[in-house]
Amino acid sequence: MKENDQLIGFCNTGIKEELSLPNREVAFAISKHYRNKGYTTQAVKGLMKYLFEKTNVEQLNAVVLPQNIASNKVIVKCGFHHSRDVEIDNQEFYHYKIFKEEFE
Repeated sequence: MKENDQLIGFCNTGIKEELSLPNREVAFAISKHYRNKGYTTQAVKGLMKYLFEKTNVEQLNAVVLPQNIASNKVIVKCGFHHSRDVEIDNQEFYHYKIFKEEFE
Protein backbone atom coordinates (compact mmCIF):
# COMPACT_ATOMS: atom_id res chain seq x y z
CA MET A 1 0.00 0.00 0.00
CA LYS A 2 1.44 3.31 -1.08
CA GLU A 3 0.07 5.08 1.99
CA ASN A 4 2.12 3.03 4.47
CA ASP A 5 4.53 0.90 2.39
CA GLN A 6 2.76 -2.22 3.66
CA LEU A 7 3.21 -5.38 1.59
CA ILE A 8 -0.26 -6.73 0.81
CA GLY A 9 0.61 -9.41 -1.74
CA PHE A 10 2.83 -10.27 -4.66
CA CYS A 11 2.74 -10.50 -8.42
CA ASN A 12 5.64 -12.14 -10.20
CA THR A 13 6.76 -14.02 -13.26
CA GLY A 14 8.93 -17.03 -13.85
CA ILE A 15 9.41 -20.16 -15.86
CA LYS A 16 6.85 -22.88 -15.17
CA GLU A 17 8.82 -26.07 -15.84
CA GLU A 18 5.66 -28.20 -15.98
CA LEU A 19 4.36 -26.35 -19.06
CA SER A 20 5.57 -26.80 -22.61
CA LEU A 21 7.52 -23.96 -24.24
CA PRO A 22 7.03 -21.04 -24.17
CA ASN A 23 6.41 -21.42 -20.45
CA ARG A 24 6.64 -17.91 -18.94
CA GLU A 25 4.05 -17.74 -16.15
CA VAL A 26 2.48 -14.94 -14.14
CA ALA A 27 1.57 -15.68 -10.53
CA PHE A 28 0.01 -13.66 -7.74
CA ALA A 29 -1.49 -13.67 -4.27
CA ILE A 30 -2.99 -10.99 -2.04
CA SER A 31 -3.84 -10.76 1.64
CA LYS A 32 -7.46 -11.62 2.40
CA HIS A 33 -7.95 -8.13 3.83
CA TYR A 34 -7.34 -6.52 0.41
CA ARG A 35 -9.27 -8.81 -1.91
CA ASN A 36 -12.08 -7.65 -4.22
CA LYS A 37 -10.66 -4.14 -4.53
CA GLY A 38 -9.03 -4.51 -7.96
CA TYR A 39 -5.44 -4.48 -6.69
CA THR A 40 -4.60 -7.93 -8.04
CA THR A 41 -6.00 -7.23 -11.50
CA GLN A 42 -4.10 -3.93 -11.58
CA ALA A 43 -0.85 -5.66 -10.59
CA VAL A 44 -1.23 -8.49 -13.12
CA LYS A 45 -2.05 -6.06 -15.95
CA GLY A 46 0.97 -3.94 -15.00
CA LEU A 47 3.27 -6.95 -15.08
CA MET A 48 1.82 -8.06 -18.41
CA LYS A 49 2.30 -4.59 -19.87
CA TYR A 50 5.92 -4.56 -18.78
CA LEU A 51 6.64 -8.05 -20.13
CA PHE A 52 4.95 -7.45 -23.49
CA GLU A 53 6.34 -3.94 -24.02
CA LYS A 54 9.84 -4.16 -22.51
CA THR A 55 10.91 -7.77 -23.16
CA ASN A 56 10.78 -10.25 -26.02
CA VAL A 57 7.99 -12.31 -24.39
CA GLU A 58 5.33 -13.27 -26.95
CA GLN A 59 3.10 -15.47 -24.74
CA LEU A 60 2.20 -15.61 -21.06
CA ASN A 61 0.71 -18.48 -19.10
CA ALA A 62 -1.20 -18.84 -15.85
CA VAL A 63 -2.22 -21.96 -13.98
CA VAL A 64 -5.09 -21.74 -11.51
CA LEU A 65 -6.90 -24.29 -9.39
CA PRO A 66 -10.47 -24.67 -10.68
CA GLN A 67 -11.95 -24.00 -7.24
CA ASN A 68 -10.05 -20.69 -6.90
CA ILE A 69 -12.87 -18.62 -8.35
CA ALA A 70 -11.32 -15.23 -7.49
CA SER A 71 -8.02 -16.00 -9.24
CA ASN A 72 -9.82 -17.41 -12.27
CA LYS A 73 -11.79 -14.14 -12.51
CA VAL A 74 -8.59 -12.06 -12.31
CA ILE A 75 -6.96 -14.06 -15.10
CA VAL A 76 -10.00 -13.73 -17.37
CA LYS A 77 -10.29 -9.97 -16.63
CA CYS A 78 -6.67 -9.64 -17.72
CA GLY A 79 -7.45 -11.14 -21.13
CA PHE A 80 -6.18 -14.70 -20.71
CA HIS A 81 -8.15 -17.50 -22.34
CA HIS A 82 -8.53 -21.06 -21.11
CA SER A 83 -6.25 -23.33 -23.11
CA ARG A 84 -6.60 -26.70 -21.45
CA ASP A 85 -6.42 -28.43 -18.10
CA VAL A 86 -3.04 -29.61 -16.81
CA GLU A 87 -1.98 -31.87 -13.99
CA ILE A 88 0.82 -30.62 -11.76
CA ASP A 89 1.89 -32.53 -8.65
CA ASN A 90 -1.23 -34.71 -8.87
CA GLN A 91 -3.58 -31.69 -8.94
CA GLU A 92 -5.68 -30.45 -11.82
CA PHE A 93 -5.24 -26.82 -12.87
CA TYR A 94 -6.81 -24.64 -15.52
CA HIS A 95 -4.10 -23.53 -17.94
CA TYR A 96 -4.61 -20.06 -19.40
CA LYS A 97 -2.67 -18.30 -22.17
CA ILE A 98 -2.46 -14.85 -23.69
CA PHE A 99 -0.40 -13.75 -26.68
CA LYS A 100 1.26 -10.37 -27.09
CA GLU A 101 -0.99 -9.43 -30.02
CA GLU A 102 -4.09 -10.09 -27.84
CA PHE A 103 -2.98 -7.78 -25.03
CA GLU A 104 -4.87 -4.49 -24.86
